[in-house]
Amino acid sequence: MDFKIPPVLDADRLMDKAFRRASKVQKRGKDREDGYRKTVAGKLKTVSKVLEQTLKRYEKSFPSFDQLPPFYRDTIHISQDLDRVKKSIGAINWARRKIKRAIIEDLRKLRDCEKVGEMDKVRRSAYGRTSSFLRQVSSDLEFLESVRKALNQLPDIRMDIPTVVVAGSPNVGKSLLVNKLSSGKPKVASYPFTTKEVGVGHFRAEGLMCQIIDTPGLLERPMEEKNEIEMKAIKAIEDLADLIIFLYDPSGTCGYPMSDQRALYDQISGLFDDTEIMEVYNKKDLVGEMEGVFQISALSEENIEGLNRDITEKIKYAFRERWNTDVRETDR
Repeated sequence: MDFKIPPVLDADRLMDKAFRRASKVQKRGKDREDGYRKTVAGKLKTVSKVLEQTLKRYEKSFPSFDQLPPFYRDTIHISQDLDRVKKSIGAINWARRKIKRAIIEDLRKLRDCEKVGEMDKVRRSAYGRTSSFLRQVSSDLEFLESVRKALNQLPDIRMDIPTVVVAGSPNVGKSLLVNKLSSGKPKVASYPFTTKEVGVGHFRAEGLMCQIIDTPGLLERPMEEKNEIEMKAIKAIEDLADLIIFLYDPSGTCGYPMSDQRALYDQISGLFDDTEIMEVYNKKDLVGEMEGVFQISALSEENIEGLNRDITEKIKYAFRERWNTDVRETDR
């Protein structure tokens, strides 16, 4: 989902934009006073128009959060104060209306001016009031810009295709596995909590377009103690997963013992008992063969093809009607 919110300028840059545009206005009249009056009127109308259009675009570009798909609504709610977002949007709407009304009043005053000095006084007063209204919502503009940046960092996730979510403790190899299985290229490093946001990659299950989600690492602790990063992972599983791959690191190099990882699996499987979970043991290159478990090495790509086949079979079974009705997206 692409929110397409334009950059929100701060108060000083907004004023600079409007006044710079107004400085280019030059009108002719039947005499010096008439020409100056028309010029000042043109400048004020330009300031009003620029700010009206810009602030209105900000208002309209922010989404109606209540109508977003659950994943986006829940994820945004974790990291953003939605009540403050609504109040800030209301504040810039207030400023827009006040500026428009004030300039209409100043245009009326301008019609009664006979001397250039009087007209210039009206212009300066209009510019001053406009600046005052914008400065009163300066913190709201800055806050909305920070929200815009956060929204633009959210992954573009489709809600209409099969979705695999990779979960597990920090540093067990989730990002590298997503890298190997899909078009996604998440950041990979050898220390915990590299992944702080949800990432997405795409792959085909015998022609059907699917997506695979890389989630931040989870710790084995009660839900009420999980931090913002962990809650993003939980919401990705809750709102998106048709299939969960729970990835273990039996080598111990992730920094979390198997007892903690198994306890985390028990927590996840208990929370999402209606979603199928594949238990996959990573880092086979470090630990060698293990009895009775499904092993891979994301680093050396050992058994990645086997994992891919198993994922495809599970998706084909879960979404068998798609194959039966031949809606595979073979050309996308």
